[in-house]
Amino acid sequence: MSDQQFDSGRPFFSNFLPNSDYDWEMSRAEKYTLIGLLEHLKPDCSIEIGTYRGGSLQVISEYSRKVYSIDISNEPKRTLKEKFDNVSFSVGKSAEILPDLFKTIENKGGKLNFILVDGDHSKMGVYRDLRAILEYPHKNDLTVLIHDSFNPRSRKGMKMIDYTKYNHVEYIELDYVQGSFWQNDTYREMWGGFALVKIGGKERNTTVNESAEKAFKASYKHSVHPIKDALQFLKPLQRPLYRVLGRKKKSDKYMKFE
Repeated sequence: MSDQQFDSGRPFFSNFLPNSDYDWEMSRAEKYTLIGLLEHLKPDCSIEIGTYRGGSLQVISEYSRKVYSIDISNEPKRTLKEKFDNVSFSVGKSAEILPDLFKTIENKGGKLNFILVDGDHSKMGVYRDLRAILEYPHKNDLTVLIHDSFNPRSRKGMKMIDYTKYNHVEYIELDYVQGSFWQNDTYREMWGGFALVKIGGKERNTTVNESAEKAFKASYKHSVHPIKDALQFLKPLQRPLYRVLGRKKKSDKYMKFE
C-alpha cells in the first residue's frame, strides 16, 4: 500500500484492545470488522497471507487456536516468532505454499475456518492466491477475507476467477467493507476494503456481489489508476530502471524492516 497516515483507532470500543507496537495498516472500519468476524467465527485454525509487522496477526492469534503465517519476506518470522506462541511462520510464495499447508492442517487434525489474504496485491497475485484456496476440497466451513478489494488491480484478480467452477462457494461480496479514495500531493489511489468469500455452506451462490460498484467506478475515474493501466506495458522496465537510478521500489523496502 502507499505510505499514508493510518487511523490509530483511538478510542477503540472492543473486547480486544490492539497493541500499538504492531503496525496495523487498516482503517477503523476494517479493524472492527476483522475483530467482530473473528469473535464470531472463533476459528480452530487460521491462515494469514501477508503478515508485515503483525498488526492483523495479533487479532487472528487472539481468536484462533492455531495460526499459520505466510509471507514472501523473512522479516515477519524474524521479528514476530517469539511474540506469538500459537503462530507458525512460512516464508515464500503463498500460492505455492498453500496446497501443502492445507494438507498439513488436516493431517494434524486441525479445522481451517479463516483465511486473511493480504499479500501480493497485483492482479495475478490475488488471482493465484484465490485460485489455490478455491481449488482445494476443504472439509470445513471457511471464511476468506481479502484486503484491499477497492484497489483496481486487486479487484481485477478477484474478478478473473470463474466462481461457477466451484461447487462449494456459498457467497461472494467484493465490497464487504468499502475501501477509499486516497488523495494527497503524491497519490490519487484506491486502497482498503474487504472482499469476503464464504466456502462450504449448504447453499451455493456464485454471484459476484459488488455493493459499492458505483462508488468504485466514480473513484476510478478520478484516480491515477487509468493512467497506470494505460502504461502497464512499461512495467517490465521498471525494476531495471530503478537499479540504474539506485532507487528501491516500495516492495524492495518491505523485504527488510528498518
